[in-house]
Amino acid sequence: MSAVEATGGLLEGEAVPGAGLVVVALYREPYGPVRSCGAAGLRGGVVLEEFGPVSEPVPYRGRKGIITYWPVATREQTVVCGSLRQWRLAVELDFEPAWAAFSAGPVELRWRAGGRLRRWRPDFVARTAEGEREVLVLKPPRQESLPAVRLEVLQEVAGAAGWRVRQVREPSGLRVRNLGWLAGYRFPAGDEEDQGRALLEAFRQPTGLRAGVAASGLDELTGLDLAYRMLWQRRLLFDLAQPLLPDAVAWAA
Repeated sequence: MSAVEATGGLLEGEAVPGAGLVVVALYREPYGPVRSCGAAGLRGGVVLEEFGPVSEPVPYRGRKGIITYWPVATREQTVVCGSLRQWRLAVELDFEPAWAAFSAGPVELRWRAGGRLRRWRPDFVARTAEGEREVLVLKPPRQESLPAVRLEVLQEVAGAAGWRVRQVREPSGLRVRNLGWLAGYRFPAGDEEDQGRALLEAFRQPTGLRAGVAASGLDELTGLDLAYRMLWQRRLLFDLAQPLLPDAVAWAA
Protein backbone atom coordinates (compact mmCIF):
# COMPACT_ATOMS: atom_id res chain seq x y z
CA MET A 1 0.00 0.00 0.00
CA SER A 2 1.20 3.52 -0.69
CA ALA A 3 2.16 5.74 2.18
CA VAL A 4 -0.86 7.43 3.68
CA GLU A 5 -1.02 11.16 3.14
CA ALA A 6 -2.26 12.42 6.50
CA THR A 7 -1.29 14.66 9.38
CA GLY A 8 -1.25 11.85 11.93
CA GLY A 9 -1.91 8.22 12.71
CA LEU A 10 -4.95 6.22 13.65
CA LEU A 11 -5.53 7.85 17.03
CA GLU A 12 -5.87 11.24 15.34
CA GLY A 13 -8.95 10.03 13.51
CA GLU A 14 -12.50 10.92 14.42
CA ALA A 15 -14.45 9.37 17.25
CA VAL A 16 -17.58 7.54 16.16
CA PRO A 17 -20.20 8.79 18.63
CA GLY A 18 -22.44 5.75 19.02
CA ALA A 19 -19.71 3.13 18.86
CA GLY A 20 -17.30 4.96 21.14
CA LEU A 21 -14.49 4.17 18.68
CA VAL A 22 -11.96 6.24 16.80
CA VAL A 23 -12.39 5.52 13.09
CA VAL A 24 -10.13 6.52 10.23
CA ALA A 25 -11.16 6.21 6.56
CA LEU A 26 -8.56 5.55 3.87
CA TYR A 27 -9.14 6.13 0.15
CA ARG A 28 -7.11 6.79 -2.97
CA GLU A 29 -7.94 9.20 -5.73
CA PRO A 30 -7.05 8.02 -9.26
CA TYR A 31 -3.25 8.07 -9.73
CA GLY A 32 -2.85 9.72 -6.33
CA PRO A 33 -1.58 8.74 -2.87
CA VAL A 34 -3.65 7.05 -0.22
CA ARG A 35 -5.35 9.66 1.95
CA SER A 36 -6.90 9.37 5.39
CA CYS A 37 -9.57 11.37 7.17
CA GLY A 38 -12.24 11.13 9.81
CA ALA A 39 -15.81 10.19 8.96
CA ALA A 40 -16.98 13.78 8.46
CA GLY A 41 -14.18 14.29 5.92
CA LEU A 42 -16.00 11.91 3.57
CA ARG A 43 -19.02 14.20 3.27
CA GLY A 44 -19.64 16.12 0.07
CA GLY A 45 -16.92 16.20 -2.54
CA VAL A 46 -15.12 12.89 -1.96
CA VAL A 47 -16.50 10.92 -4.92
CA LEU A 48 -15.54 7.46 -3.70
CA GLU A 49 -17.82 5.85 -6.29
CA GLU A 50 -15.42 7.10 -8.99
CA PHE A 51 -12.23 5.93 -7.25
CA GLY A 52 -10.52 2.56 -7.40
CA PRO A 53 -9.76 0.35 -4.38
CA VAL A 54 -7.37 1.59 -1.71
CA SER A 55 -5.06 -1.24 -2.79
CA GLU A 56 -5.40 -4.25 -5.07
CA PRO A 57 -7.69 -6.82 -3.43
CA VAL A 58 -6.18 -10.19 -2.57
CA PRO A 59 -7.88 -13.56 -1.96
CA TYR A 60 -8.61 -14.51 1.63
CA ARG A 61 -5.83 -16.56 3.15
CA GLY A 62 -6.55 -20.24 2.70
CA ARG A 63 -9.39 -19.61 0.27
CA LYS A 64 -9.56 -19.44 -3.48
CA GLY A 65 -10.37 -15.98 -4.79
CA ILE A 66 -10.98 -14.53 -8.23
CA ILE A 67 -10.20 -10.90 -8.94
CA THR A 68 -12.15 -9.47 -11.88
CA TYR A 69 -11.88 -6.17 -13.71
CA TRP A 70 -15.28 -4.92 -14.78
CA PRO A 71 -15.38 -2.15 -17.42
CA VAL A 72 -18.54 -0.16 -16.68
CA ALA A 73 -20.94 0.18 -19.60
CA THR A 74 -21.77 3.87 -19.20
CA ARG A 75 -18.53 5.34 -17.78
CA GLU A 76 -14.81 5.26 -18.52
CA GLN A 77 -14.18 3.30 -15.34
CA THR A 78 -13.07 -0.21 -14.47
CA VAL A 79 -14.34 -1.64 -11.20
CA VAL A 80 -11.98 -4.07 -9.46
CA CYS A 81 -13.92 -6.86 -7.73
CA GLY A 82 -12.17 -9.02 -5.16
CA SER A 83 -14.64 -11.91 -5.30
CA LEU A 84 -17.31 -13.46 -7.47
CA ARG A 85 -19.88 -12.20 -4.95
CA GLN A 86 -18.78 -8.64 -5.67
CA TRP A 87 -18.68 -9.30 -9.40
CA ARG A 88 -22.30 -10.50 -9.41
CA LEU A 89 -23.39 -7.34 -7.61
CA ALA A 90 -21.32 -5.18 -9.99
CA VAL A 91 -23.21 -6.68 -12.96
CA GLU A 92 -26.50 -5.86 -11.25
CA LEU A 93 -25.45 -2.27 -10.48
CA ASP A 94 -24.24 -1.74 -14.04
CA PHE A 95 -27.54 -2.97 -15.46
CA GLU A 96 -29.81 -0.91 -13.20
CA PRO A 97 -30.27 2.71 -14.39
CA ALA A 98 -30.97 3.76 -10.78
CA TRP A 99 -27.17 3.75 -10.23
CA ALA A 100 -25.13 6.48 -11.90
CA ALA A 101 -21.71 5.35 -10.64
CA PHE A 102 -20.25 2.72 -8.34
CA SER A 103 -16.94 1.31 -7.18
CA ALA A 104 -15.92 -1.79 -5.21
CA GLY A 105 -13.99 -1.32 -1.98
CA PRO A 106 -12.94 2.33 -2.52
CA VAL A 107 -12.74 3.08 1.22
CA GLU A 108 -11.14 1.21 4.10
CA LEU A 109 -12.35 1.83 7.66
CA ARG A 110 -9.90 1.35 10.51
CA TRP A 111 -10.47 1.33 14.26
CA ARG A 112 -9.07 -0.26 17.39
CA ALA A 113 -11.03 -2.79 19.41
CA GLY A 114 -9.82 -5.30 21.97
CA GLY A 115 -6.29 -3.94 21.68
CA ARG A 116 -6.13 -4.75 17.97
CA LEU A 117 -6.31 -2.70 14.81
CA ARG A 118 -9.44 -3.62 12.83
CA ARG A 119 -9.83 -2.84 9.17
CA TRP A 120 -12.71 -3.40 6.79
CA ARG A 121 -13.75 -2.34 3.29
CA PRO A 122 -17.49 -2.15 2.62
CA ASP A 123 -18.27 -3.86 -0.68
CA PHE A 124 -19.46 -0.89 -2.76
CA VAL A 125 -19.95 2.83 -2.64
CA ALA A 126 -22.48 3.98 -5.23
CA ARG A 127 -24.21 7.17 -6.34
CA THR A 128 -27.83 7.05 -7.37
CA ALA A 129 -29.23 8.82 -10.41
CA GLU A 130 -30.67 11.38 -7.96
CA GLY A 131 -27.19 12.12 -6.58
CA GLU A 132 -27.53 10.25 -3.26
CA ARG A 133 -24.49 8.33 -2.07
CA GLU A 134 -25.02 4.84 -0.70
CA VAL A 135 -22.73 2.21 0.72
CA LEU A 136 -23.80 -1.31 -0.20
CA VAL A 137 -22.62 -4.35 1.71
CA LEU A 138 -23.29 -7.98 0.93
CA LYS A 139 -24.88 -9.92 3.75
CA PRO A 140 -22.80 -12.91 4.88
CA PRO A 141 -24.06 -16.22 3.46
CA ARG A 142 -26.98 -17.64 5.45
CA GLN A 143 -27.05 -14.64 7.78
CA GLU A 144 -29.48 -11.75 8.01
CA SER A 145 -27.02 -8.98 8.83
CA LEU A 146 -23.41 -7.94 9.08
CA PRO A 147 -21.58 -8.58 12.34
CA ALA A 148 -22.88 -6.09 14.91
CA VAL A 149 -19.62 -4.18 15.39
CA ARG A 150 -19.10 -3.62 11.66
CA LEU A 151 -22.69 -2.53 11.20
CA GLU A 152 -22.47 -0.12 14.12
CA VAL A 153 -19.26 1.43 12.85
CA LEU A 154 -20.61 1.67 9.30
CA GLN A 155 -23.90 3.28 10.33
CA GLU A 156 -22.17 5.89 12.46
CA VAL A 157 -19.61 6.69 9.74
CA ALA A 158 -22.39 6.87 7.18
CA GLY A 159 -24.31 9.28 9.40
CA ALA A 160 -21.31 11.62 9.60
CA ALA A 161 -20.55 11.28 5.89
CA GLY A 162 -24.15 11.73 4.71
CA TRP A 163 -24.42 8.24 3.23
CA ARG A 164 -27.23 5.73 3.23
CA VAL A 165 -26.47 2.13 4.18
CA ARG A 166 -27.98 -0.80 2.30
CA GLN A 167 -27.40 -4.46 3.14
CA VAL A 168 -28.10 -6.67 0.14
CA ARG A 169 -28.15 -10.33 -0.72
CA GLU A 170 -25.72 -11.68 -3.28
CA PRO A 171 -27.56 -11.83 -6.62
CA SER A 172 -28.25 -15.42 -7.57
CA GLY A 173 -30.30 -17.73 -9.73
CA LEU A 174 -31.69 -17.20 -13.20
CA ARG A 175 -31.49 -13.41 -13.04
CA VAL A 176 -27.72 -13.57 -12.55
CA ARG A 177 -27.32 -15.97 -15.46
CA ASN A 178 -29.45 -13.78 -17.72
CA LEU A 179 -27.55 -10.61 -16.83
CA GLY A 180 -24.22 -12.39 -17.15
CA TRP A 181 -25.16 -13.32 -20.71
CA LEU A 182 -26.44 -9.85 -21.59
CA ALA A 183 -23.36 -8.20 -20.11
CA GLY A 184 -21.32 -9.54 -23.01
CA TYR A 185 -23.40 -7.23 -25.25
CA ARG A 186 -23.31 -4.12 -23.08
CA PHE A 187 -21.06 -2.01 -25.31
CA PRO A 188 -22.22 -0.44 -28.61
CA ALA A 189 -20.82 -1.91 -31.83
CA GLY A 190 -20.87 1.02 -34.23
CA ASP A 191 -23.77 3.03 -35.61
CA GLU A 192 -26.84 0.83 -35.24
CA GLU A 193 -29.55 3.47 -35.01
CA ASP A 194 -31.40 2.51 -38.20
CA GLN A 195 -31.28 -1.18 -37.32
CA GLY A 196 -32.39 -0.36 -33.78
CA ARG A 197 -35.45 1.48 -35.06
CA ALA A 198 -36.33 -1.54 -37.21
CA LEU A 199 -36.13 -3.80 -34.16
CA LEU A 200 -38.22 -1.48 -32.01
CA GLU A 201 -40.90 -1.49 -34.68
CA ALA A 202 -40.80 -5.29 -34.87
CA PHE A 203 -41.20 -5.58 -31.08
CA ARG A 204 -44.08 -3.14 -30.64
CA GLN A 205 -46.01 -6.17 -29.37
CA PRO A 206 -44.47 -8.95 -27.24
CA THR A 207 -42.66 -11.23 -29.70
CA GLY A 208 -40.08 -14.03 -29.56
CA LEU A 209 -36.57 -12.77 -30.22
CA ARG A 210 -35.97 -14.75 -33.40
CA ALA A 211 -39.43 -13.97 -34.74
CA GLY A 212 -38.96 -10.26 -34.07
CA VAL A 213 -35.54 -10.23 -35.72
CA ALA A 214 -37.00 -11.95 -38.79
CA ALA A 215 -39.83 -9.42 -38.93
CA SER A 216 -37.33 -6.54 -38.77
CA GLY A 217 -35.62 -7.67 -41.98
CA LEU A 218 -32.21 -8.11 -40.29
CA ASP A 219 -30.25 -11.34 -40.67
CA GLU A 220 -30.54 -13.56 -37.63
CA LEU A 221 -27.02 -13.25 -36.20
CA THR A 222 -26.77 -9.48 -36.62
CA GLY A 223 -30.31 -8.98 -35.37
CA LEU A 224 -29.92 -11.19 -32.28
CA ASP A 225 -26.66 -9.47 -31.32
CA LEU A 226 -28.36 -6.09 -31.55
CA ALA A 227 -31.45 -7.34 -29.72
CA TYR A 228 -29.28 -8.48 -26.81
CA ARG A 229 -27.58 -5.07 -26.69
CA MET A 230 -30.97 -3.36 -26.66
CA LEU A 231 -32.11 -5.66 -23.84
CA TRP A 232 -29.10 -4.56 -21.79
CA GLN A 233 -29.85 -0.92 -22.65
CA ARG A 234 -33.51 -1.50 -21.69
CA ARG A 235 -34.70 -0.31 -25.07
CA LEU A 236 -36.20 -3.78 -25.27
CA LEU A 237 -37.65 -5.47 -22.19
CA PHE A 238 -38.12 -9.09 -21.17
CA ASP A 239 -39.02 -11.14 -18.13
CA LEU A 240 -35.77 -11.55 -16.14
CA ALA A 241 -37.33 -14.44 -14.25
CA GLN A 242 -37.48 -16.50 -17.48
CA PRO A 243 -34.52 -18.06 -19.32
CA LEU A 244 -33.09 -15.74 -21.96
CA LEU A 245 -33.29 -18.16 -24.87
CA PRO A 246 -33.34 -17.13 -28.55
CA ASP A 247 -37.14 -17.50 -28.50
CA ALA A 248 -37.64 -15.55 -25.24
CA VAL A 249 -40.41 -12.98 -25.52
CA ALA A 250 -39.37 -9.32 -25.63
CA TRP A 251 -41.12 -6.03 -26.27
CA ALA A 252 -40.22 -2.40 -26.90
CA ALA A 253 -39.77 -0.23 -23.82
